[in-house]
Amino acid sequence: MNDTDSASQSVQRVYAERFATDLADNRAEQKELTAQIEQLRSRLDQLRTDETWLTGMQSALPGATAPPRPRRAPQADEAQAGDGHPAAKPVPSPRPVGRAKANPTRARAAGRKADTTAAAPLHQLIRALMPLGEPRLVREVHAALTKAHPERGTSVQVVRNTLETLVKRGVVGKGTQKGAAMYTATESALTDESRAAG
Repeated sequence: MNDTDSASQSVQRVYAERFATDLADNRAEQKELTAQIEQLRSRLDQLRTDETWLTGMQSALPGATAPPRPRRAPQADEAQAGDGHPAAKPVPSPRPVGRAKANPTRARAAGRKADTTAAAPLHQLIRALMPLGEPRLVREVHAALTKAHPERGTSVQVVRNTLETLVKRGVVGKGTQKGAAMYTATESALTDESRAAG
């Protein structure tokens, strides 16, 4: 009877040790994978920030056009309809006839203005919206830019990066008020604009 009990306890001890080892390995692998996921998320966030900054810097170059954004891959449920056939592309609605021809002169003038604004470097647009000697927050400059040029679709981060570039060039001054960065157009900004116009 004692031999049976001791054999049973021995088997239980072996299984208990194996389960404990497997459980420890499982938790260690979970911890390792969690750390890797966090590193990948952090790297992805950094890449997205870098993309925004690079896009802003590229658009600030004279004569630069914004690069096309990469197309998002269609999801499996978007690629196929419920019956297994590819989803049909939406048919664009026809344009109303005669509306575009109502005032061709105004349409051409608006088109030229939009082309000029789209082609203008971002730093010129930002400097034009900053009155001399008036400190502005980044979000204030971004709001003014969005209101004046809604077709640009620029983010706050891109505006911040462009302002920092202008600070390095000495075109915009930077100070801090109540813990917030304030940007002010300097005299050289007006001088530079008048030189470019002349």
